[in-house]
This record gives sequence, structure tokens and C-alpha cells, in this order.
Amino acid sequence: MRAEAQCRPDDIFCAELRIGPAQPPPPPPVVVQPPPVVVQPPPPPVVVQPPPPQPPVVIVQPAQPPPPPPRVVVVRPAQPPPPPVVQVQVERRRVVRYELVPEFDIGVHIALAGLMTENVGMGGFQGAFRLRPIRHLAIDIGAGIFGGESLNYGADSGGRWEVPFTANLLFFFNPQHRFQVYALVGAGVSIAGQETRLGERELEYVGGEAGLGFEWRIGRHFALNLDARGFLRQHVGDGYEFVRRGEDGELEGTNLSGGFYGTVGMTFYFGG
Repeated sequence: MRAEAQCRPDDIFCAELRIGPAQPPPPPPVVVQPPPVVVQPPPPPVVVQPPPPQPPVVIVQPAQPPPPPPRVVVVRPAQPPPPPVVQVQVERRRVVRYELVPEFDIGVHIALAGLMTENVGMGGFQGAFRLRPIRHLAIDIGAGIFGGESLNYGADSGGRWEVPFTANLLFFFNPQHRFQVYALVGAGVSIAGQETRLGERELEYVGGEAGLGFEWRIGRHFALNLDARGFLRQHVGDGYEFVRRGEDGELEGTNLSGGFYGTVGMTFYFGG
């Protein structure tokens, strides 16, 4: 029986006593085999590779926006009161010009005239058809009739009549105005009759004239005219036109004569 079963808790010494035969044969030895030692190969060396060189980091800074323009502060002064309105009447000369003198015009001119030479004095009237193709130029084609006295240097004296036929160019310097200045130049022929002690004598002339005149364009269809003209002409008939006795007592004759005449008249324009 086991001793621990016989020991009490308050025993000072308690041991198990075996009573019996000799010692039993020892148990077989227990061989404790150590665990096999496994030599692990050393771990591979850890090679620390330096990091590959990194390309330089280029930091692209965005373009700086231009600075905002400076703020302009406009200080407007107090508005002055509006200026007084002045009404100005404008003269429309261009309108007047086109109303009075168109680009193309036609008309009829009639005038009273007085003619004077060294030995002839006559008065009469003239009429002409006027063609004005442009404002600065007019063409007069006309005729007239004159009557008066002719003094043949004392040899013959008596009444005289004359009918001229003329063609003149009139150059207007300022057709844009009502009061217009013009120059004229022309040529013509004329026939005349002269009373003498031996009867009536017929004369024929060719010649030219030039002068200066004024036209007052009162309205679109009416104008007043005044001009002065000088002329020079040649007698183309038989014999001398004028005969006189010279200082030596001999008779002298000539067929070239000149003089001047003036006209005052009016022109009626009908438009083109």
C-alpha cells in the first residue's frame, strides 16, 4: 500500500517503505536521442543596392500672367451747361447754281444796239438763238438791222442801213453766280445800203468782233444782258467804200474800217 495514503497532514516525517523481495531489475536505460542538428545554410547576403540615380526633377513654373493693368480711375469734372444754340442760315450756292444755270440750256437773245465808226453812226436791234452746251460756254447765232447816217468824208452824205449776220462764242467766267461776266469773240458778214447824190449804193463786208459783257440771271428762264464790242471789217464789193481828199488834193480811198457798238438786251432760256 502506498505510504502517502498513510501519511497525515500533521505528520512530521512520512516515508514509503517497501517490504518484499530484492530489488527488481533495473529498467532498461532510456536513451535520449538528441534531435538531429540541421545546419541551415546561411541566408543569402542582403545586398543593399543604392537607388538608381534619379533624373533631375525639373519643375516648370507656369508663366506668370501679366500683371493686371493699373486701374484707371477717370474723374469727370462736372458737366458745364450746354452752350447756347445759335441758328446759322447757310446759303446754298450749289442749289442756286443748278437751278439757274443747268448743264445744258437753250434760249433766245434780243437786244437794242448802237454802232459808231469814224464816219457812220447807226442804231438798231439784234436777235440771236443761244445754245449753251455747258455752263461756261454759249454760242450765239444771230442777225440784226441798223439804220442811220453815213458821212463819206464830205464827198457823199445821206441815209444808211445795214443787216449783219454773226456767230459768236461767249465764255462765262462765273456761271455759279447770278451776276455773270462773259467775254465774246466772233465773226460775221453784213450787207449795207448807202444813199449818195448818184443814188443808192450797196456794200458787202466780212469781219470779226470781240467784247466783254455781263449777264444778270434774274431767274431760271430770264436774264438781262449788257456788253460792248469792237469790230474790224473789210469791204469786199466794187470800188472804195470811203473816199476823201488828202492834204495834197488827191482823192484817197479805203475798204478797211472799224468801230465799236454796245448792246443792252435780255435772254429767255427754255431749258435743255
